[in-house]
Amino acid sequence: MAGYKYALPGPPFNFLGHMSQTQFGNLQTWVNARTGKFPPVQSNGQAGIQLHYQIRAQQLRKLAGVLEQYAGTLNDQKLTTAFQKEAWQPGPYGHFNYAPRQDHIPMVTASYLKNYMKPQFQRDDELWFFMNHIRTQIEKLEDAAQYANDAINSTSTNTSTANIKQLLSYIAAYFSQNRYQAVLVNDQSDTYGQGAAAGPRFRVHQMDAPTQWELERMNHSTPQTPIQIKESEDSLT
Repeated sequence: MAGYKYALPGPPFNFLGHMSQTQFGNLQTWVNARTGKFPPVQSNGQAGIQLHYQIRAQQLRKLAGVLEQYAGTLNDQKLTTAFQKEAWQPGPYGHFNYAPRQDHIPMVTASYLKNYMKPQFQRDDELWFFMNHIRTQIEKLEDAAQYANDAINSTSTNTSTANIKQLLSYIAAYFSQNRYQAVLVNDQSDTYGQGAAAGPRFRVHQMDAPTQWELERMNHSTPQTPIQIKESEDSLT
């Protein structure tokens, strides 16, 4: 994009909701070329993103099964996983912390006892931790696989859950709405100025120099005076 120093046309696409028509076109082309990577099996026969996460989840299920079988049979202290998929919720009457009293006395006493048993405690603590940790990782991978599936198959019209093509169409529609013209800059057809000053009405990156349109909106001088938005040193003394 001519005239821009900081607003890169992409890739990389280091912008979010502030972009030009040119940047969006490049982003759209880049995204469309990669949506085929999401299905379980790509058109070239290779494993897709969804299947990748499903395979990793299945591998961890095998490891989780071995650990849980060992903990429940061969370990001297029989342990079971305490993993719960449901998130913690307060009770029907709300939740508050108990009022501490002289609880440091039994705590200190128990710590002396646990110092003796520390190696055995740690062994069980680590085993119990990893059983729950693996279950958590399995859930995260399954969520990632579902997310990859939703990327192309979601039928939701909500922006937070719509599929990739739907989201691209939403952004394209935003470009036609005047209320977004300062952040979704139409640098292809909505231009202003003549000669060297010609360009889009708004800059795409805040660090770039103001456009001719922006300068005229900020100008407080008379029409016969060149646009001056920087105060002179004389006016500051």
